[in-house]
Amino acid sequence: MFLVVAAFIIASAVCYLFLRRAVSNFGDPLIFVDMAIPFSAALLTFLCISNLVSWDKLGLFTLVTVVFFVGGRIATAFFSREEFRQALERTVSRLSRPEIYCILIVSTGITLVLSHFAIETGGQGDNRQEFNRAFRPIVTLNGGFSLFSLLALLSPKLSKKEVFIWFILQTVPSIAFSGKSILLPVFFWFGLKFFVNKKRASLATIAILILGLFLGVGMMGLIAYGASESADIFLLIAGRLWLAGDVYIYAYQRNGLEMAQGDYHVSFLAYMLHPITALVGIRGYDRPLGAMLASETLHTPVLTGPNPHLPVLLDFFFPGQFLAIVLISLIIGFMVIGIRAFGIYLAKSRSRYLALGGVAAAVYCPAFGFNDTSLSLITLIGILAATSCCVVLEMLFPRRLQRASAVRASPMLGD
Repeated sequence: MFLVVAAFIIASAVCYLFLRRAVSNFGDPLIFVDMAIPFSAALLTFLCISNLVSWDKLGLFTLVTVVFFVGGRIATAFFSREEFRQALERTVSRLSRPEIYCILIVSTGITLVLSHFAIETGGQGDNRQEFNRAFRPIVTLNGGFSLFSLLALLSPKLSKKEVFIWFILQTVPSIAFSGKSILLPVFFWFGLKFFVNKKRASLATIAILILGLFLGVGMMGLIAYGASESADIFLLIAGRLWLAGDVYIYAYQRNGLEMAQGDYHVSFLAYMLHPITALVGIRGYDRPLGAMLASETLHTPVLTGPNPHLPVLLDFFFPGQFLAIVLISLIIGFMVIGIRAFGIYLAKSRSRYLALGGVAAAVYCPAFGFNDTSLSLITLIGILAATSCCVVLEMLFPRRLQRASAVRASPMLGD
């Protein structure tokens, strides 16, 4: 047990040391999502101690994690936390009330459409993967506009009452097709609000927000996952944390990776580009690697599975090729954290919506680079889709939009 706790502490320290230049505060999606890394380190250490997994897999996990963070740390040399804050503040301040309402109405409208389809087709709970595949274009666009709306709700032009109402309108309909972390965007929003206003959150505030996340998990357990007792909800929350690295159980303890290597025929490049090619009907694979691992170990085809963490992903495509693994880990770490630097640069654009897209990418895209690299790309595609729609409208109606944005916000965002 000592080694398990030590692994958790060491992994947490590594995450903090390498990411502290990149993150904004407690609510940064980057640091919150990467909390899976310490839990994964603890779980994998436990599996090794129990002789369920060989120790070389823990060594591979350590190697990939450290090199990934080294690449990310190199990318942080191109921006600072203050530049990030100013880019976010400036971009949100440029949006007028009509533009904010337009973004919120479009986002809510798309959410309502998806909610209707999810209820009609049974897209709740574990059927989300099949639902997302069937309605991929709408889901992708909804992802981008949802992130836009979260940023728009930071505007000082909206009252607290308006923000609360729009959060309800965005969150309640999405229950029909959302996962267990339905309130996670609210947590991120509060983090961004404190960050933009240069405020420190008290421990009590952070504790309340985290409690709200757990309540959201419990709520989804009741509604979408069939949990009927408090013990079931507790196990759902505990499993969410402890089994953040469940992919290592599927891949190594149950030998899913070895079985999948004989049945899962897809190249690394096709796998990585699948989120893009699938939009035009060219599928790199039928099931993601996590679903394939689950299918092999359960001996039945499934569409859902654990997130394929970067060590497992590289171990599948490059088994024993440590030079390639190190190089790719470094590049991916640099590129996903580098999205934040590039997004900050785009925030200087004359186009308000291009700047908004850049900031949205800077805030949200880097978070998934380690847990599931394809999710970073999917998030980026959604942001590009929403940005493209808004930029087209900006080009078609430039004078109206300029008049609507004639009155600028003051440099400091209010509460």
